Amino acid sequence: TSKQYVDIMKNPCAHTGRDSQMPSTPRYNRLRPNYAGQHVSSQLYPDPTVFGWEFTGSAEESRVEFFEKKMNTGAVVKLDFYYTTATVKTVLDHPTRGSNQLFRAQVTSEQYVDIMKNPRAHTGQGYRRKEN
Repeated sequence: TSKQYVDIMKNPCAHTGRDSQMPSTPRYNRLRPNYAGQHVSSQLYPDPTVFGWEFTGSAEESRVEFFEKKMNTGAVVKLDFYYTTATVKTVLDHPTRGSNQLFRAQVTSEQYVDIMKNPRAHTGQGYRRKEN
């Protein structure tokens, strides 16, 4: 896994099949940030691409990386990973509540892996904000 992580850091978008039609925003800038030694442990918190997420961009000043994943239902889930605090935000369509954001602050490495595998995973923490 750590070799995959190193390869991803060298060329983060090599595995993506996306074309250049993405909007010009930090979410889709395809640039990895300069972590400057501030990234949580990559051993405990592997890059989301290891779990099938597609890296789309970052906002270095906010210390956040952006990812997306198409679920088997066809819905696209967005994931923001705040790499200095291990905070995860997911944006998805909830079956009964509609489109919403779920923030989970300072998740454990076990919770992180659960969320990477299933963004609907219940961690018993976090807060929700419904999108309009």
